[in-house]
Amino acid sequence: MIIGTGLGWIVVRIASKINTALLTAIVCGTLATVAVLNSTIKPRFDAIERDGAMTNHKRVIDALESLTEKLQTATQDYAFWDESYAFVQGEKTDEFVTSNLTPELKAVESLGINALVFQKSDGEVLWGVAYDLETKEVLDGIVKEIAHFSRSHPTLGDTSTSTKRGLIRTSKGLLLVAIAPVLKSDQTGPAVGRVISAKLLDVDTVKRLTNVNFSIEPLPQAIGYIPLPEGIQLKTLDGQIETTSVLMNIVGRPLAFLKASSSREVSRAGTSALQSAMIMMMLAGFIAIATLWVFLGQTVIMRIEALRAHFDTAGKNGKITAVTAFTNHDEIGELAQSFNSMADQVNHLRDALADSAYMSGLSEWAAGTLHNVRNGLAPVTVSAWQLDQLFEPSWIKNIEAAASELADSATPPERRVKLHAFLAGSAARFADAAKLTRELTGKINGASSDVLAMVTEFERYAHRKTELEAIDLLPLIKGAASATIDVRNKDTEIVFPLLSETVTGNGIILRQIFSNIFVNALEAIEGQPNRGRIEIAFSTKAGHAGFVNVAISDNGEGLSPDRLQAIFRRGVSSRHHRSGGLGLHWCANAIKVLGGNIYAESDGSGRGAKFIVELPVSALQKQEAA
Repeated sequence: MIIGTGLGWIVVRIASKINTALLTAIVCGTLATVAVLNSTIKPRFDAIERDGAMTNHKRVIDALESLTEKLQTATQDYAFWDESYAFVQGEKTDEFVTSNLTPELKAVESLGINALVFQKSDGEVLWGVAYDLETKEVLDGIVKEIAHFSRSHPTLGDTSTSTKRGLIRTSKGLLLVAIAPVLKSDQTGPAVGRVISAKLLDVDTVKRLTNVNFSIEPLPQAIGYIPLPEGIQLKTLDGQIETTSVLMNIVGRPLAFLKASSSREVSRAGTSALQSAMIMMMLAGFIAIATLWVFLGQTVIMRIEALRAHFDTAGKNGKITAVTAFTNHDEIGELAQSFNSMADQVNHLRDALADSAYMSGLSEWAAGTLHNVRNGLAPVTVSAWQLDQLFEPSWIKNIEAAASELADSATPPERRVKLHAFLAGSAARFADAAKLTRELTGKINGASSDVLAMVTEFERYAHRKTELEAIDLLPLIKGAASATIDVRNKDTEIVFPLLSETVTGNGIILRQIFSNIFVNALEAIEGQPNRGRIEIAFSTKAGHAGFVNVAISDNGEGLSPDRLQAIFRRGVSSRHHRSGGLGLHWCANAIKVLGGNIYAESDGSGRGAKFIVELPVSALQKQEAA
């Protein structure tokens, strides 16, 4: 790299700036990565782990709750039963035991529980068994412990209350217990006793169900002298997160500690990945700097500077000539070749640009014409459909059959009377249909004439032969509204001004402009909860005495502020859920040719919109004003 000439200094200056910027970016990126790791990302990993630990702990609690819910269902099946009600009262006891509780092991095994006890209201045990379902052996003393616990707590002794469920401690370990009052099958009382079902808490089974490593540890003996944690307590260690809460028994007294542990793999893996990425980023940055020092000076900067000088010359004298100093077949060489191709075509592109602009204008005018013709044909389509509906094929077929049957001499007299009555009624219907047909054909002829006049006027307009005349606005707008709104949405309320205004314009073009605005208003009203309303008002803007403002307001979906000007561009629709955007673009161009202007106002989405059309007043009105 030569340093001493002007070009050499340029090369050093550019390379130094690029490498300094890259080195600064690497240093800042490294510092930012460390800061983000310690202040944002790492705390988020820790928060994710804490949330996961809390979720795991709650999953264990929910699993215990679910197990007691199943016990509650099994208990209520026995408790809310007429036969159990009679049994606890001492009626048909042998029959009940024989039919439902014999053999004893099957009575509990079929329910998936370890113990089942029937008690009277005073706590006397009528019947009870307790088995180890794996060994099939009797669990001695469990029935007595369950009954004693039930008698020892007044809240459980109140058998008129609903089913209670929870945990109790016994000599065999923790039991999941559900206690339900014995009521009739329709759950009416009074309660005559209670049914108690119990199941040994299998910690290993709950671990498999929840996929959580936890333990249930006994409380200290002197429980009244130490504070117990409230809610779920969380403790973060190096390798895991421990959560602790107090399990309450069925009467709401502290029973045991529930402790769960969750691993901290998320934060370790995240921190390791970020540190590795930071180191690799630093290494890549230093390698990139070293490579750039060699590459920039020899293959890029000097050649780019030569291209820049050539471009500056072309920009100053206005002549684009070919670049001859580059023969390398790389990206810069291809850039030079592309520039040479551009230089050969630039003069031809000037003529092509003019031709393209002319053809684009023709295409846009043709599209606008077709759009307005389609709107003008809408009444024809609707009227034709209504004509088709007037004469149902089944009705015509019935008339033909009745006429044929009436012409048959073999038709009985009583049948002829009915046929005459049917044909008489059909004649009245034919008369009504004929009247409506005349009305509809009148609409079709009127709409067809409008379309023909529209096409004729557009043809003159395309050849710059549009004739301007004095236009009475109110009847013209009423006609456009009748042809547009009555066809598309007859329920929309239309409010017209009381007095008219006279402007200078072309009636055919103005009619299509207002028809397009009405179509957009109706589409904006569709789907709105309130009844549609369109209001037309005339006014004169201060400082614009030579113009009449026609404001067309609707209570439709409205427009956001950023769309008020964009909707008049080609391809932009006034509604988000529709495509097209041709009508309003055509309106804007047509109004400018007539010497007017159009713009939109809206208070925002859902609050309606207003289109204001500015039109020059007629020469006659100007003379009257003078």
